[in-house]
Amino acid sequence: MARDSVWTRRCHRAERLRTDYPHVGALLAFYGDVLALQEPIHARARKSDWLPAVEAPDGRRPRLRLEQLPARPRERDFPRFVRSVPASATEVLKAIASRLAAEPAAMSDLLAAVLAREPVDAVAARIDCDAAALDFFPRAFVQPIAEALSTEAPRDTHPGGNGRGPGGDAGGDATRAVCPHCGAAPLAAVLRDEPEIRGRRTLLCSLCQSEWTFPRTRCPACGEERAEKRPHHVSESWPHIRLEECGSCRTYVKAIDLREAGLAVPVVDELASVELDLWAGEQGLSKLQTNLLGM
Repeated sequence: MARDSVWTRRCHRAERLRTDYPHVGALLAFYGDVLALQEPIHARARKSDWLPAVEAPDGRRPRLRLEQLPARPRERDFPRFVRSVPASATEVLKAIASRLAAEPAAMSDLLAAVLAREPVDAVAARIDCDAAALDFFPRAFVQPIAEALSTEAPRDTHPGGNGRGPGGDAGGDATRAVCPHCGAAPLAAVLRDEPEIRGRRTLLCSLCQSEWTFPRTRCPACGEERAEKRPHHVSESWPHIRLEECGSCRTYVKAIDLREAGLAVPVVDELASVELDLWAGEQGLSKLQTNLLGM
């Protein structure tokens, strides 16, 4: 069976960046292994009985109701995912996977908390681990499911787009800084030229990977629009990624400029450019939303 082109592009991009940026080779090797685990979950979700979690748009709430994912496939597939933690994972993640496998009830509670958008701190305390590291497992598991179901959800598409992902638009209110499909925060911004809009800016969902249009001048965290409060920074090592700072709320997002690097895959390039996150932390900035690996 042919691989989904989206996953193929992500895997190929991760391999290319491993060659171009060897200092993040280990990180990208792990991410590549995670992609290999996520791809079959994505394929099964599109053919599964999980579609009741998709609702028609009503303009008031997200279209994906992930807390409504049926219990049976959740209880079957999530433990399988946790037990499949790759050898390339950190020792911290391997230890957490072992503790979760030994406590099925904690594993179930962990996934339920994430689907309900509740903190995982209680489960972390229960199995004595770091909450941020623990969050990797449910987030990595739910992400391909949300992405698959988002393609099934009714939506308004941007002319010339495919309704989601690169070139597509999740529709909804352009002033909203949360995904109109699943309600998650944006991971990054994406810049591209289109026939009628030069430098169009979309926000990329940190969960279902949908994109929606958002004003280029506006901070997605606090709404600040004053130019003097919205500087951006570009490094020589990642010239197609600019770090968009907000001087009012002291948050930042990365913007992947596809006009500068047409072969970039935003979710992969965002994750690989870890030195930009380190620099931002040194400046006292907080990331609006961490990526899958908690950075």
